[in-house]
Amino acid sequence: MRRAGVQVLDPVLDHCQVEWLLVSADECPDQETEAWIIRTHFRIPQTPWGQHKAYVKPVEVRRSRRWVLFRQVSGILD
Repeated sequence: MRRAGVQVLDPVLDHCQVEWLLVSADECPDQETEAWIIRTHFRIPQTPWGQHKAYVKPVEVRRSRRWVLFRQVSGILD
């Protein structure tokens, strides 16, 4: 079972968001599967660039016995 979404952390200026994906630990048993999910569902990390200084941080992975949470922060610097 998978659940996914996007949370806007700054709804007024819309400068920062978190994309997340929650996967059952049975579907993601090892680091190879983690890497595949990251490559398939998330963007490539990049430092601030361009006129608006857009950035994408690396994907964070958190595990529990039943779930694996993937989350990636992206946005625009002021």
